[in-house]
Amino acid sequence: MPQPMGFRIRLGWSGWLALVLALAIAGAIALLALGLFIILVPVMVLGALVHYFFPGLGRRRQAQRHAQDIVEGEYRVIDPTRLELDPPPSDRT
Repeated sequence: MPQPMGFRIRLGWSGWLALVLALAIAGAIALLALGLFIILVPVMVLGALVHYFFPGLGRRRQAQRHAQDIVEGEYRVIDPTRLELDPPPSDRT
């Protein structure tokens, strides 16, 4: 008598419980990822649009913070055409 050619999985209660638990965890992770995607994508698009249409909003804080930096020193304007003709400074420390 020939044997049937079908494939049959024989699991006990613990096997089916582990399978259901793994599928539930995978579904919860997929649902969480989809929820984050649905929430984060519009926020990122709105942020990009605000930055595109109002570029000065982000630079205003930086300009105020850097406005207090004062750099003092002595500067010399160098003409690249006269670079070979200028003598080197002798008071270099």
